[in-house]
Amino acid sequence: MTLPSQMQGLLLVGDGYTRTPSAAALEAMEPYLQPGRIAVPVPGPTQALIKVSLASINPSDIAFIKGQYGQPRVKGRPAGFEGVGIVVATGDDPYARSLAGKRVAFATGVSNWGAWADYAVAEAASCIPLIDTVRDEDGAAMIVNPLTALAMFDIVKEESEKSFIMTAGAASSAS
Repeated sequence: MTLPSQMQGLLLVGDGYTRTPSAAALEAMEPYLQPGRIAVPVPGPTQALIKVSLASINPSDIAFIKGQYGQPRVKGRPAGFEGVGIVVATGDDPYARSLAGKRVAFATGVSNWGAWADYAVAEAASCIPLIDTVRDEDGAAMIVNPLTALAMFDIVKEESEKSFIMTAGAASSAS
């Protein structure tokens, strides 16, 4: 498969962190993201290049694009922490090579190359090969939220609490 040299993505307008906190909701895309074209990234030795089929949007993504997350933004790179797609190129690492041609759920946090683009780079260790019965919609959301729930359990244990309450979603509606 011949890869294109350029791809489309939702690119970060800011970089680093913000000094101006704002609400958790995204009021508009324009101050934070812009559609654009950039070079298709080349995977490093332990990475996979994924042709993105679907990417999710989580509260952590909103905090990140606003510069309010524990990871600095890189201006001009795509946003988006997780998605699903087909591995189209890899580095030389044996595990990375084993993913070639496979459909995977992936997280991009370590690579800092977002999933909101035609292609994304992820560490091979952050890719989960999927069986055919897993829908793209489920694969695209199978890493960030489950790991957040696990982290919450660890925090509760460390704090010696006996219980905590977690809702199934944080969406709200207005009428």
